[in-house]
Amino acid sequence: MPTVVEEFMRFAAPDADALASGIVEARIKLAAAVHAGETLAVVDAAADLGSMLTTARMEAEAVQMLEEHLQHAEANAQHEPTGWFWNAYATALQYCGRRNEAEAYFSKSIERAKARDWRRLEALALHHLGRSLAEQNRFAEAESRISEALAIRIELSEPRQESSRQALVELAALKRRQGLA
Repeated sequence: MPTVVEEFMRFAAPDADALASGIVEARIKLAAAVHAGETLAVVDAAADLGSMLTTARMEAEAVQMLEEHLQHAEANAQHEPTGWFWNAYATALQYCGRRNEAEAYFSKSIERAKARDWRRLEALALHHLGRSLAEQNRFAEAESRISEALAIRIELSEPRQESSRQALVELAALKRRQGLA
């Protein structure tokens, strides 16, 4: 059963039908990549599918599917899709209640993104890590990570900066609820 903090901070798809269609398409893309033996394409498709499954509250399935492709991610560590894969895996682990494991994979994604200047990925992973930290009532750390994500998103003029702003508003409300602000 999700906590109040989890539900308050968790992303919800604005269009459930589009998400369901995206999941079907991602499953087909992943199956084709597996069939062709294209490991980087497998990593990319698995990352997309894992993210969508987690958004659809199917995180247990996401973890299982992503774990089937861990060896492909390790083999393609120098490529950007692997950073997205680690973020998807971390997020799925987070919502399965495996936050300690998730934190390690968020960090892995962030470190790889920083080392290779993959700024959009860095911002997304920082944002997701911040949400996970908030769910653990680690509000100062959460605020710091989400603020870092927002700064990168502003620098990149990325539309998702509004998501980071909203997360900071939600975080402030949570802190007030718990008498911390």
